Amino acid sequence: MNHSDSERVSHILEESGFVPFKDQGMEYLGKRQVVVDSVENPAKNKDIDLIIFNTCSVRQKAEDKAIGVIQEMLKDYPMAKIGVTGCMVRQTGAKKEAKDPLLQHDFIDFVFRIEDCVKLPKILENIFAGFEASPCHYEDDSYFNIPPNVTNKFQVFVPIMQGCDKFCSYCIVPHTRGREISRPMDEVFAECQTLVKNGAKEITLIGQNVNSYRDKGEKCFAKLLRKIDELHSEGLSRLRFTAAHPQDFTDDVIDALAEMKTSCPYVHLPVQHGSNSLLQDMERNYTVEHYEEIIRKIREKIPGVTISTDIIVGFPGETEEQFQELLDFGRRVKFDFSFTAIYSPRKNTAAGEMTDKFIPEKIKKERFHKFDEVVKESAWANRERAIGKTLEVLVEKSVPLDDGLFRHSGRSREFFEVYFTSGRNLMGQEVPVKITDRQNYILNGELV
Repeated sequence: MNHSDSERVSHILEESGFVPFKDQGMEYLGKRQVVVDSVENPAKNKDIDLIIFNTCSVRQKAEDKAIGVIQEMLKDYPMAKIGVTGCMVRQTGAKKEAKDPLLQHDFIDFVFRIEDCVKLPKILENIFAGFEASPCHYEDDSYFNIPPNVTNKFQVFVPIMQGCDKFCSYCIVPHTRGREISRPMDEVFAECQTLVKNGAKEITLIGQNVNSYRDKGEKCFAKLLRKIDELHSEGLSRLRFTAAHPQDFTDDVIDALAEMKTSCPYVHLPVQHGSNSLLQDMERNYTVEHYEEIIRKIREKIPGVTISTDIIVGFPGETEEQFQELLDFGRRVKFDFSFTAIYSPRKNTAAGEMTDKFIPEKIKKERFHKFDEVVKESAWANRERAIGKTLEVLVEKSVPLDDGLFRHSGRSREFFEVYFTSGRNLMGQEVPVKITDRQNYILNGELV
């Protein structure tokens, strides 16, 4: 979602007259992405006027880390103006016109809610003396209608909605992103069609809760999936989505996934915990039994499907008994992936106020590792069953080796990460790969 938002922000900036600093390319230093001449030689002070940080802050730790990264990058680019957007931001404007708490930091010059990125040109005119933005065609238009500066033409992200109405007790997103707003189906389809014509083979539909999508008042996510599936005849191979919510994962969505030509046998369905009492404290509004019934139906209708989820361990008040329920739940469901997080208190959330129920860090880490072992047991066993089979892999990276070969990596339709080598660059191509072995979560194979 942040990637997709950034592509739209990039378009607004370029249309306003800014030029992206990409003539030397983008590289990774440590775990942060910065503009560089080379990995060994950071491009310090090289005409960088503006850096915008697009942030995620479901958890407080993410926000604290973002502030630290901004301060660190300013050492390399002390003259750059700094803007922040994403889930950390509540108001739009510069220091003189907004009261967002982030502006208390001297090194942050302006902030904007992502849906207000059409206001960026005017904000930047006030930030940069003498700068006059080029006329922007989107000032009175929807964020959704800003065409993205797509960075990967064969693998794209399309937002179908913004905001969330669920108000989970640990999450700040409904307060920062606002209530749910769905994008008209014809607009979603038109953007998807344009992207496919430009070479997109895989589309991921994104939103805080995609399966509560509505069009003209009708709750119709399955209908949207089937509509976009029509683009298979124009070259679309894969259609994915994230994130879904168990409360809204209805049978018609499962039926659509089982019947569509572009459907992938992979479903990411966040559950957060395996104890009903703790789910109630999280205000998740479904039961473990309901979740497991959804998974049963998915596996019945889509043979060979892989399932991933989100889990929080160490939520305030989590007892040893509740944690054992989570372990038993994980053993029953047998996940292929789990994005497991140790609970981190988030300011201005209901769970963040439960200070008397906070779990000691040592216990939270121990529980994290215990649940991780449960997931590994099923995830690695499921990958073992792929050995000897041929999977379709969409190549996301092709790295040249010294011997004239290329080292490729990409995802199968089941979302398995696959590595293999060949004698030519296969970037962006979907190719058959016979799986030969497994290394932890990674599968290795040979090009067929």
